[in-house]
Amino acid sequence: MGKELLQVEAGLSARIRSIDFLRGFVILVMIFVNDLAGVGNGVPAWMKHMADVVENGDGMTFVDVVFPAFLFLVGMSIPFAIGRKMDKGVPGWKIWQHILTRTVSLLIIGFFMVNADTIADPGILNPGLWITLMYLGVILIWNIWPKSMKPWLSIGLRVFGGLLLIAMFFVYRGNEAKGLVQMQTQWWGIIGLIGWAYLVACTVYYFFRRQPVAMLGAVAILYLVFFADQTGFFGFLGPFQSIVGIGGDLGSQGALAVSGAILGMILTPDSPIKTHWHRIRWAFLYGLGMAIAAILLHSLNHVNQMFIINKNMATPPWCLWSAAITTWLWIVMYWLVDIRGWTKWGFIIEPAGQNALFAYILAPLLTDGLFEAGCRLFKVDNFYWNMVSTFGPGMVRAVVFAFFIAWLAGALKKAGMQLKL
Repeated sequence: MGKELLQVEAGLSARIRSIDFLRGFVILVMIFVNDLAGVGNGVPAWMKHMADVVENGDGMTFVDVVFPAFLFLVGMSIPFAIGRKMDKGVPGWKIWQHILTRTVSLLIIGFFMVNADTIADPGILNPGLWITLMYLGVILIWNIWPKSMKPWLSIGLRVFGGLLLIAMFFVYRGNEAKGLVQMQTQWWGIIGLIGWAYLVACTVYYFFRRQPVAMLGAVAILYLVFFADQTGFFGFLGPFQSIVGIGGDLGSQGALAVSGAILGMILTPDSPIKTHWHRIRWAFLYGLGMAIAAILLHSLNHVNQMFIINKNMATPPWCLWSAAITTWLWIVMYWLVDIRGWTKWGFIIEPAGQNALFAYILAPLLTDGLFEAGCRLFKVDNFYWNMVSTFGPGMVRAVVFAFFIAWLAGALKKAGMQLKL
């Protein structure tokens, strides 16, 4: 055990597999809690968002940690993806082209997914068919087509996917919406919020990747942006605030992603922290520092609601607690996977972690798209959402469905179907 903990980075694999494992686990839990939310009765309070349990939403359950954990892991991957490009001498304009393309792609997907939640019934297309065609367009555009495929075919598939999304944009009809174009920005959805936070984290990392103290300073400033926004400081930005939330989308959630990037920095080959033991000790203390900061800020919750622990508001105490918990979960996964080498148990979650976007959209594609479209065709109720109405059977359904989606995402990856922005 002692030798394993003191092993130097030079003897390790360049890939930190625990990141993929933890990402896959988070995706699995995300699908589970989303499915469980469709169960009508008996779901215990600790398996719901705290905002649905407590009137002012001050506090968090494990459900409230799922999204920020994924956001933190997005940040953890940045030093490997962007840092590798910078180490290879890739021109800055190409790096920013990659960052902005990925950001815009996430915003587009998030925009369509959010509008799918408010689609009118009846509309030009039945909701299930619209959702199915929308996700088909997403898959055709962003799938990594095999290099062996003829260029004209892969390009043609992407163009067709783009035309399909454009068509879905114009045929969409929303509840209480009017006019020719009825899709509108409401909030950006989970995928879109990831896009904004990714842009913030990449920007900070691009300029300060060799300066961890400056990265920590950026995290503090981003949390201050949240507080300033709560006081109305950014009112001068006017309409821009209706596009993106300055305090939450860019400020506190951006800080969460940057916090993940800082942890990712200690795992890169050029990090001065070389051994397993030093990595674990550093990460534990890093998480402890964020937890203490969360406790201190939350002690001011009687002063203003900006200091409560609240997912919907994206308050700094919620972000800091989420980052601390995710850091400690990564330590456990790192010990199991990268130190002990116990990887066979993760045959489902690791592929899902490597194909996370596909796994995330597969759930609504099946339940709200294909199932709904088929039920409308045969004029029957959506059997999936109506099969259970109590907690016990509902939890079984959610567990089975989550593992099925994780397995399917992995199987599709092996078959050459992988979404990458």
